[in-house]
Amino acid sequence: NPNRLPLLAQSLHPVPAPSALRHLSSDRIAPATMSSSATTIKSCLDILRRTDPRDIEKHLGDLTKVISNDDVVDELYQRVDVPLKVKVGEDSDADGRKFLLCEHNRDGDSHRSPWSNAYFPPLDDGFRPSQRLRSLELHANEVFDVYRGLYYGKSTSVSSVYLWDKDDAADAATNTAGFAGCFLIQNRVDDGNYWNSIHVIDAGKIVNGMCKYQLTTTILLSITPETMPSNNISGSLVRHNVRECKVTTSDTTDADGNSDHIINIGKFIEDVESEMRSELDMLYIQKTKMVVEELRKDGPGEVTQGQEHTRVLNEAVLAMAMNRKCTT
Repeated sequence: NPNRLPLLAQSLHPVPAPSALRHLSSDRIAPATMSSSATTIKSCLDILRRTDPRDIEKHLGDLTKVISNDDVVDELYQRVDVPLKVKVGEDSDADGRKFLLCEHNRDGDSHRSPWSNAYFPPLDDGFRPSQRLRSLELHANEVFDVYRGLYYGKSTSVSSVYLWDKDDAADAATNTAGFAGCFLIQNRVDDGNYWNSIHVIDAGKIVNGMCKYQLTTTILLSITPETMPSNNISGSLVRHNVRECKVTTSDTTDADGNSDHIINIGKFIEDVESEMRSELDMLYIQKTKMVVEELRKDGPGEVTQGQEHTRVLNEAVLAMAMNRKCTT
């Protein structure tokens, strides 16, 4: 179907969301059930890969309605990325700042704001990071907000950073402990044109001044040309990368004690995003162009549907490139 040209799709996050930690640390799935659960999840992922990426949230919801195992539902929500949504904080301390909703700041039906640390709707016993990570989280949000404005523009984009203590970090109060988190960006022009970056980071324990970072990045993209609204390019691209960096620790538990984490993760995310953006531009868009050019070849002198489609795609890619150059 030339009206829907998906790129790739399947995300797999190695780090569980904080809302899943309570369950993982108590009732574990019995070995006999694990095989059937894995089969169910694999089947659901296969179905989602073959559906329209723009409707993945609806299809995910429909699949969870026919699954009776709550453990499978929770894992499926963690493994499938859906387009990010924006909420405006209602807490006066956060100045009504916007934040992004995802599985990593959700507990039940409530979502935590990275600015005020409050849940909306209110939730008293929701998961919150330790004092050390909360200080680091605030600092990371301020830095990432600047990064977001420089690369994507301030008027159409929103960013959020959420950090949480790993369930195996017995020394979470110290600056040598590992942690996990997600760095999110949404750049949305309208319903048919958006870019979502979801970066899930697993920072290991600091050993001999070095820290190992594992980064899983998912990019959700949708492009709908104005002149041909019935045509759309949408899908997701997932990459996993590992990097080891030097970290200088201090005896304090504030953000300055672990500022090296923000520098290391920030550079890591910037490098991966640039590489994946180039991959989308040069590989997938150009491959789509090649497919469209081969769709229909009529006689000379006529502008075919494929040629018109190619022209619109080229204009969309050129506009994105020019916009990126202007913002940088």
